[in-house]
Amino acid sequence: MTTSAETKLTADGMPIFAYDLCDDAAQAAAYMLLEEGKSTLRTALVTGSHGAGKSTQMKLIDQHIVKAGATVSWFNGWAHKEDADPFASMLFALWDRLDIKGDATAPTGEQVDAIVSAAMRRKGFPSGTGIHSRDSVDSGERALLVASDLISQLVVRDKPLAELAHASKLLSDAASLNEDRYRQQKLLERSRSYLFPKRFKEQMEIIVQHIRHAQVDPHLPCFLFVDDLDRCPPALGLALLEAAGRFFAVPGLVVVVALDEVIARSWVRSAYEANVDGRAYIDKLFDRRILGTEERARVIWAQILGVEWRMAEWEGLVGKAHPEMADRAVISATRLLRIHGGSDIRKVRRTLNEVRTIIIDEEEYISKVTLMPDVVRLGVLCGYLVRERFPRIVERISDLRLLEARMEVIEEMMTIAPNWELPDDEDDALAWLREFLSLSPEEEREIGYILDIRHFLPTDILIQAGAQLVLIGMGLR
Repeated sequence: MTTSAETKLTADGMPIFAYDLCDDAAQAAAYMLLEEGKSTLRTALVTGSHGAGKSTQMKLIDQHIVKAGATVSWFNGWAHKEDADPFASMLFALWDRLDIKGDATAPTGEQVDAIVSAAMRRKGFPSGTGIHSRDSVDSGERALLVASDLISQLVVRDKPLAELAHASKLLSDAASLNEDRYRQQKLLERSRSYLFPKRFKEQMEIIVQHIRHAQVDPHLPCFLFVDDLDRCPPALGLALLEAAGRFFAVPGLVVVVALDEVIARSWVRSAYEANVDGRAYIDKLFDRRILGTEERARVIWAQILGVEWRMAEWEGLVGKAHPEMADRAVISATRLLRIHGGSDIRKVRRTLNEVRTIIIDEEEYISKVTLMPDVVRLGVLCGYLVRERFPRIVERISDLRLLEARMEVIEEMMTIAPNWELPDDEDDALAWLREFLSLSPEEEREIGYILDIRHFLPTDILIQAGAQLVLIGMGLR
């Protein structure tokens, strides 16, 4: 493996050049959060697609914030999606930043749900957080209210609100058992009439003040980082997102949420039946967006690809390189991997490792191919991507016993791109292929795009060699 500075890795496997690039951005983001958090900033959103490095970016921001003297607590939505009350768990993510002198303790490694349950039993509640039904309309608000009340009692000995919270629960439970729909609505309205936002905000301000007082620098805000909400079920993910953006927006606390905004917008459209604009809705929940994660991921991704595509470990490739054609092959590979892996650098690297392994395993055949090395890699990559994205079609081709028959199908598939149009004529050249593979128009168009490599194979002999490389990538040669 090359030992250039571009490919050296940090302890966690991140290229050094990528770490430096992300750390510079994290330092700037941390400074903004610390300075604006002293005044008006309450919520911020780190956006980016899955695998773009949102969590990595937030961890780097965390380091700079802690170094400045503030505290950071973390809540992973996906890890708590099965909790009886994920809303209470999000609030209890602040638990480890509180100097608890009361009866309840938080032993290392104990689950949040168990801590909440034990503490609530000590305070006279009938059971754990499971007493709240997640199906209830206001269960999230009640869970947050009970949890904030509990924390404030244990930590700062604030005046308890247990009676109000318990009364709210009894009223909502009575509504759920009442068969009269009008009576149900009245009971629910009364259970919500205890002014949850006002009471919760008061409790949160007390908790936040206590956390800040214990910080190295009490003048700085404290932080709650929320990650992996976009991996939660849609209804829960949207509810937690709304809770983070609305209920946790109190002075002295900055909530930073990492989220694939495309997913969040789809939640909003679905929940509000397309009557609400997703971006506008999220804009109202968050004061600032921290941008650039996606763009940095693409820069890092492209550099990693450029280095690893031509690594020394690509064994068995004997063809003579041609600079212009090689560059075109790299561009084609980049486009294909972007379709397959998006900005997920880890997925891209795994794909390249798989293709490299396939080539090594087929060294006996590959060593006889005189195509340019980059074209050989591209041909195998194309077959691998078809196998990963369309296993049903690869299985159909595998039913053909003769290698010549499989090659004929692949050669026809390689002609889809220049000949593709919506199928409306049963006599067109691709009719038999569509019928044999049972291709939908969407599948046909994507396969045509993946296998559009004929310009690298200008003669019939080279086309046959390319078809065999595709079959190798599919695992069918």
